[in-house]
Amino acid sequence: MERCEKMLEIKLDDKYLFTDSSTSDGSQIKYYKDGYWYKQDNKGGEGRAEYLASVVLKCSTMAKDDFVEYREAIINGKPGCCSRDCLNEGESLVSFYRLWAGTCGGDIAAFLQRMDYDDAIEKVLDFAKEQTGLDLHEYLADNMYISEFIRNEDLHFNNLWVIFGKDGFRRAPVMDNGRSMFVGNDRYSPDKSFEENMKQTHSKIFSPDYNLNFRYLEKWRTVRIDKDALIMALQKEEASVQRDFLLYRCENDMF
Repeated sequence: MERCEKMLEIKLDDKYLFTDSSTSDGSQIKYYKDGYWYKQDNKGGEGRAEYLASVVLKCSTMAKDDFVEYREAIINGKPGCCSRDCLNEGESLVSFYRLWAGTCGGDIAAFLQRMDYDDAIEKVLDFAKEQTGLDLHEYLADNMYISEFIRNEDLHFNNLWVIFGKDGFRRAPVMDNGRSMFVGNDRYSPDKSFEENMKQTHSKIFSPDYNLNFRYLEKWRTVRIDKDALIMALQKEEASVQRDFLLYRCENDMF
C-alpha cells in the first residue's frame, strides 16, 4: 500500500464489530467487513506502529505473502489501521496458546516458566512439529528478529499462529506489531536516549531479553532488512518517535 497524502477514513456499523477475549493486554476494538480487518487504537499509536512495521517488512527479503501489510486509517472517528484478511475460505487461525491448551491443557507460558529459555524454545518447536507437521524454526526465528528490531512488546503465544484449513496446517504470516516502537510502554521517556529506552522494553515469551532469544534462533533466520532502502522509505514519512526509532535502529542494529 502506498503512503497516502490524506488519511483513509472509514465508517463502520456496529454489526461489523468483532469480539475476541483472547488478547492479554487491553483489546483493541476490531471490525471485519468484506475481507478486511479494521482496528482502532487502544493505547495510542498502534495503527502507526503497524503501518511502519509494514514499511520495515516491505524493505526486507520476506515474501509479500509472509507478512500482513497495514494501512493507517481513521475508523469511526478514531485512529487505527486496516489490513486484508490473510485467510482463505474455510481457514482459521490457531494460536500456539490455543494449540497447547487443546492438546496438553493449561497455559503454555506458565508451563515454560519452569524451563531455561533455550529449552523452552526447543520444547515449543518440537510441540508445534508434533501437532501440525510444520517445521517452524524459520517462522519463529524471523518473528523474533523482527520483534527485536522494532521492539514488539506484544509477541506472546496468543500472537503466534498457524493456519488450519482443508489441506491441514500452514505457516501464518507475520502480523500484529502494534505494540512496538514504545507504543503503550509507560516506561518510555522522551528525555532519555533510544539506547536507554530500549532497556525498558521486554519480550513476553521465553527470556525477557530479546537478544538472548534471538541469538539462540539466529541460525534459522531467513529474513534480512535492506537498511539503506528502509532509511530512504522512512525519510518520506512524517517525523514521530516510532519513525525516528526505526532510523536509529538502522544505524545501530547489531544483527
